[in-house]
Amino acid sequence: MDPLRSEDPRQVGPYRLDGRLGAGGMGEVFLGSSPSGRKVAVKVVRAEYAADPGFRRRFAGEVEAARKVGGFHTAQVVDADPEAASPWMVTAFVPGPSLRQVVLRQGPLAPPELRALGRGLAEGLAAIHACGLVHRDLKPGNVIMAPDGPRIIDFGIARAADATALTSTGSVVGTFSFMSPEQVRADATGPASDVFALGCVLAYAALGRGPFDAPTIPAIVHKIVGAPPDLAGLTDPQLLELVVRCLEKDPARRPSVQEVMTGLSSAPPRGLPRRAFLFGGAGVAATAAVAVPAVLLWPSARRNVPKTPSGVPTGFSLPSTEVAVFDLAFSPDSRALWGAGFSSILRWDLSTAQVATRKIENSDDTYKRPMAFTPDAGTLATGGGDGTVHLWDVASGRIRKTFSGLRGPKALEFAPDGRALAVSSESGSPYVQIWDTVTGKTVPMKIDYAAGTLAFSPDGEKLAGDRSLSGRFTLWNASNGDGTEIAPLYATGVPCLAFSPDGKTMAVSTGGYYGFELRHADDGKLRKTIKNLDGEVHAMAFSPDGETLVTADEKNIRLWHVPTGRSTATLPGDSDDDQTVAFAPDGQSFATTSGAGTTRLWTFGSA
Repeated sequence: MDPLRSEDPRQVGPYRLDGRLGAGGMGEVFLGSSPSGRKVAVKVVRAEYAADPGFRRRFAGEVEAARKVGGFHTAQVVDADPEAASPWMVTAFVPGPSLRQVVLRQGPLAPPELRALGRGLAEGLAAIHACGLVHRDLKPGNVIMAPDGPRIIDFGIARAADATALTSTGSVVGTFSFMSPEQVRADATGPASDVFALGCVLAYAALGRGPFDAPTIPAIVHKIVGAPPDLAGLTDPQLLELVVRCLEKDPARRPSVQEVMTGLSSAPPRGLPRRAFLFGGAGVAATAAVAVPAVLLWPSARRNVPKTPSGVPTGFSLPSTEVAVFDLAFSPDSRALWGAGFSSILRWDLSTAQVATRKIENSDDTYKRPMAFTPDAGTLATGGGDGTVHLWDVASGRIRKTFSGLRGPKALEFAPDGRALAVSSESGSPYVQIWDTVTGKTVPMKIDYAAGTLAFSPDGEKLAGDRSLSGRFTLWNASNGDGTEIAPLYATGVPCLAFSPDGKTMAVSTGGYYGFELRHADDGKLRKTIKNLDGEVHAMAFSPDGETLVTADEKNIRLWHVPTGRSTATLPGDSDDDQTVAFAPDGQSFATTSGAGTTRLWTFGSA
């Protein structure tokens, strides 16, 4: 969810608006609260359509019809005002990830899950069609996987808006990959068009892709209108036959939604497996095709790493009471983001973008650097000019433990287990040591110098650190301190380092050469060099699946495809030496911050 913009309303009818959930071609979608405090989704029609009397009449008729839609598999319309200066409609708030999110994270659904999904969607479409409505934009992003079954969202306004657009411009409104042939031709559409979209959605859920996917919109349209669907991999004969019938080019040859329900019920119904969803406020609004972060707790047998989507993420600035935030960490469920400021710990609820700030106990507002969170964001380590490292309990803001006798802490980094803390000092030997925060024992690193950046391997067995101003870095054995020094080919310094999640690759910033290197983590041998960016790379992070690397230089945030070293996106960044990048554990978003004072959340959009 994005914060409200300055031009956004703060109140629509009796509903207070709390944030932006998304936008469609005909309106804006907001998260709202009823007078009693219930969360709702509020869709407000754009001004250009509000000024059209014909649209207002159609919208009023569609709202009246939508109010009558019942059943368990749709989101209920609870209020509307077609006569308002900007017509609006309110629907129930449905918690849960979208079908698209579930497939991206979990992979294609098994046949029993597909049958239960199809029955629920067919039942929902039947309820919509019974009221004289046609959805016209059924897609994975408009199917919410609620705890009690799938819900169809974003209906009721689509038909009125679609009619206005077609009669005034001849354009096509909807999502091309899931449109029927008659819809892409801008012909008259009826319930059979939704059945075609249902077939596309079931194919997506079964295969992890659409049956008419192609690189360009013209190619997609060509396939939808004139080519058979690509259903390779759909092995259940009964499901395959039913999906093929749904995807007939001729609407008259498609089954009705009742026939779809009958076909899916003929096999032994097993229902969707019992999976636990963590929602809190991190649900998806019933009229929004934009999903806010939600986390799926996988079954214990699942070993697949969450997949980070390809494409360009959308970013928005998080509210902050601190001018500068110097470290970031996501909660293990990806629903919250923690930030460390000079004298405060910040927590953003990523379902509402609201921030809570806790003052560090006994803080005198003095300069506290460096800073590092444990991977679970439960503990914050801070250094300072007094030669101590404090461990703070993030929840309470109180000191847990203190490590003293240092000569100016220069860099801090927790091991993946959150127990070992690597500490680098400005002067004195040992410069770099690993502190066991439970036993208090330390292990000094044997190639000894002040390091400005430190990074642990995912298994905690290796520690990497730069040799200040030398353009070199060292790979240490974390258990005994033995080390190997490595000299990148193009480096005047090493501002930051990062290990890939599988521990096989290291990303190494090359300082004044404005780039980075990808190296083998076992021996440091070079794999690939990237040069001539817009400035030094000051922060970097791998996605949980290791396929994406995010770098922050002095001008831009960049995304890289790790296997090929190809740049996939360039985003606006901050001109500052102090930068941090952190990936959410679910792989669907990442956060950036800098000493310049802006913390941003970047999320990968839904279909």
